Amino acid sequence: MGAPAPRRGKFWLYFLLIAVTLIAVALPTIMVIGIGMIFSITSFFTDRTDQKYGFFCISSLNFAGLFPYLMDLWSGNHNMQGALDIITDVFALAIMYGSAAGGWIIYNVIPPVITSFMTVLTERRLSALRSNQRRIIDEWGDEVTMGIRAPGADAPGPPSAAPQPGGAEPSVQAGGGVQAAMEAMEAIEAKEETDGGDSPPQAAGA
Repeated sequence: MGAPAPRRGKFWLYFLLIAVTLIAVALPTIMVIGIGMIFSITSFFTDRTDQKYGFFCISSLNFAGLFPYLMDLWSGNHNMQGALDIITDVFALAIMYGSAAGGWIIYNVIPPVITSFMTVLTERRLSALRSNQRRIIDEWGDEVTMGIRAPGADAPGPPSAAPQPGGAEPSVQAGGGVQAAMEAMEAIEAKEETDGGDSPPQAAGA
């Protein structure tokens, strides 16, 4: 239980050493990144989700808009004047902040679109399953639906008995799902076999 505290202290120690080194060596780069990705830094603290999807979506596009100006800084005058020229350029700031706004728009717009698309696909599949269900009922009769337990019903009872040759209907107990359908199909097959076995003696008696 006491292990995370030293590990966290070591993390912040390394972070402080790296930050001090970067400030001493690459202060113009730190200035451009800090000003150009201010919305990404803000989204890191405002995104309360564990996955940080909003932060990653905003920061990735924000960095894409910032990277060309970092290349200009690294290939040109990597000093305070070069950094000030970039962060005081209205067009450069519009590109950086506009790319961050594009990431925010994607994060807020794309999930509802995907949800609506998946809902349409689910409804189409459900419609196809219902059509297939109606076709099976028309082909096999209502017997295939016997014993299907509604949600919240009691536990399934013993399997229903096969139909008798005299035509008496078996007593239907509450069953569940696929097992009940299989029992109903076995009952239909047993009835067909029974009807087929009774027909030859009748013909002989005639």
